[in-house]
Amino acid sequence: MAIEWNSRVNRAFVLRDAVDLTGVRLAELIGWPDARRRIEVREATTARLRGGTSSLVAASVLDQRVDPHLERSDVDVYLEIPDWDAAALVSVSCFMPRSEDPETGTFAWVTSHRTTVSKVLAIAATIALAECGDGEVIDEYGYLSDERLNPPAELFGRLRVTQPQESLDAAVDGVLAKTRLKRQFPGGDTPSAAHPGGVA
Repeated sequence: MAIEWNSRVNRAFVLRDAVDLTGVRLAELIGWPDARRRIEVREATTARLRGGTSSLVAASVLDQRVDPHLERSDVDVYLEIPDWDAAALVSVSCFMPRSEDPETGTFAWVTSHRTTVSKVLAIAATIALAECGDGEVIDEYGYLSDERLNPPAELFGRLRVTQPQESLDAAVDGVLAKTRLKRQFPGGDTPSAAHPGGVA
């Protein structure tokens, strides 16, 4: 099952602003200020999707405007922190013409790679995109919450670490301990211990 979330885009924004906010939210989630300056945005090429590498996106891609009222506002990029082995795919596309039905319109999707830091990077990107697009985080598989729809500010406040951590691994574990996501250990994925009372 994919580790992914999405949000409906209800307000226009520029991709660069969403990337910048992702860095801010990541730094705040894990209590690691340096995180906000580490994110690279790379092309979502076929080679990259298959596990290879790709080039940094052009400035024009970062300046792209995502507008829910335009017929096309498609985006496909990777957010990466190479020295942390973290990556998340960000995709924006229209799902049926926008109407009063909240299941139609333009949606921003975030899909995480398998590493633990990737999962937290994906959570930060999901929250940032929902904030920029004035939408709610759609947690279809219940990884983060007991609710399918989550205001991004509430989700952020619930998941962020509140005490300084001694290491990046400890900070990441501090976030994931409040979710139903699996942590990655040497030799493969092992389910994390259930948080007391369910998802925090």
